[in-house]
Amino acid sequence: MTQASLPARRTVMCAATLLGATATLTACGNGESAAPINTPAPIPEPTGEGQVVLEAEQLPVLSRAQVAAKNPDNGRDVGVLLFRKDEQTVLAYSNICTHQGCAVGVKSPSKDDFYCACHASHFEPEGGTATAGPAQAALTRYACSIEDGNILVYIPAGEA
Repeated sequence: MTQASLPARRTVMCAATLLGATATLTACGNGESAAPINTPAPIPEPTGEGQVVLEAEQLPVLSRAQVAAKNPDNGRDVGVLLFRKDEQTVLAYSNICTHQGCAVGVKSPSKDDFYCACHASHFEPEGGTATAGPAQAALTRYACSIEDGNILVYIPAGEA
């Protein structure tokens, strides 16, 4: 390296360090997920054949549960998160985290929400929106209904 190129390199390194520190601070944020993609999708209408995943009496109002349904295409298990909003309404979501695809569960360390233990993302049960952690998108919704005392979930064709 020549003496003439040294000052230019120092300038570039300082700018990169400064830019890197700024980028790091921006990327870290405050742990909140307020991205525009964090809007929950509308509740899907039940179509096709629903699968009984739980008796309605096993999910009291304002409680959460994790169950498995079957993919209608290949019969594989699909993880489903349930939240009983009121006597007539159960909301269903995919248990796949929108951050990096880990499994989301109902055991949260400090809240009555859905929680991804891989990277500490939290999702609120009334819309599936990300409320903390690196996830910035709401959970995928499934259609769900209560019929004849049972909770039915409708998994769309093509679901993993």
